[in-house]
Amino acid sequence: MPVPQNIVTDYGFRVHAPGYITPAEARAWFEDLKARVQALEGKPFGMMVDSRTQKANPPDTQELIKESMVWLRSHGMVRSVVVLDSTVALIQILRLAKATGVYAYERYMDALKDPEWEAKAVGWIRDGIDPDLPQPEQRQGR
Repeated sequence: MPVPQNIVTDYGFRVHAPGYITPAEARAWFEDLKARVQALEGKPFGMMVDSRTQKANPPDTQELIKESMVWLRSHGMVRSVVVLDSTVALIQILRLAKATGVYAYERYMDALKDPEWEAKAVGWIRDGIDPDLPQPEQRQGR
């Protein structure tokens, strides 16, 4: 698999991280992302991690992901979204997020269950519209 890609967006970064990621690939991804974040010179940013097709990763890769979560949060990441299409990957990333303390700033979108995942993800990152909470137009039907 190729190294996950970091793409600059108007809200910060979109990471394309499919498949099984080796520790070496995870380290190369993180070093590239660190340089991009440092170039922001402290400006806050958001991040979407597109992990569709990603399965469980080896323990060393998981440790690097935990390290990146903590580092990114301490270097200006305001909100993030992880997009998944695997229950195994979801369980793994939830465990990592809770262990690192970023769970409160991160949301998880199941691309298989929600066709509007991308719009909701960007709404969370840019505007803080929590996709886990009912939106005003949904409340009116009560």
